[in-house]
Amino acid sequence: MRGLRQLQYEADRLLLELMGADRILGQVAAAFRPNADVYFSKADNAAIVKLELAGIDPHSVVLEVEGRALLIRGTRADQDAQDKVYHQMEVSYGSFERQLLLPVEVDSSRAQAYYEEGFLRIELPLPSRGGAKRIPIQIREESVGPACGPDASPEEA
Repeated sequence: MRGLRQLQYEADRLLLELMGADRILGQVAAAFRPNADVYFSKADNAAIVKLELAGIDPHSVVLEVEGRALLIRGTRADQDAQDKVYHQMEVSYGSFERQLLLPVEVDSSRAQAYYEEGFLRIELPLPSRGGAKRIPIQIREESVGPACGPDASPEEA
């Protein structure tokens, strides 16, 4: 029953936040959460994540990849917040953290990120597939007694 109540609470909170009612009622949103697109690009042969990060210093954003999870952390700061008395406030400020599940395994060592015009684009290439790889067979010689070695004659055996 507790899980159902928690789900109802989260649904109500999300609805209020989406309608902007949380600000009208004087409630502060739980956290800033930048919008994100996650897709696969055939042209780049990569998973692409594009985030809306207008007003955020890209140097303050931290990106981490572990397996198929991409973690994005940062802060949108209101530099002169103490000098303002708001009549209306629709821009969210504060710290944010998003964890996105990528659709495929990626090669994080070749990942690249670009910030342009308020958007952060993260390119996560797929692991290279070098085609078929031949695996050589190594032959190990067993150590045998002197009577059974490769130079031994059949009479000695």
